[in-house]
Amino acid sequence: MPIWKLTPLDLLDPNWEASSHQGIAIVRARDEADARSTAAKAFDVKTRFGPRKGQKLPPWKRAALVKAERVDDTRYEAEGPAAVLDPPF
Repeated sequence: MPIWKLTPLDLLDPNWEASSHQGIAIVRARDEADARSTAAKAFDVKTRFGPRKGQKLPPWKRAALVKAERVDDTRYEAEGPAAVLDPPF
């Protein structure tokens, strides 16, 4: 399965409050959509927001906030199910 590097683009965006991780993530997944979904399952968190402050939307599925690129990196095992490989849990 391909390895994906997901890189945050704008950490000043308030939607990052809806993520437990705000750094680069390495994900094993069949395609970009699966990589983003796998990261979202691992890192998305619910947020509280006050009246008129708007809801925070988790960033991992949003191309404007996270760059996704396929990488060849022998440090990560390509065999196995979709998973976040880095950061380790």
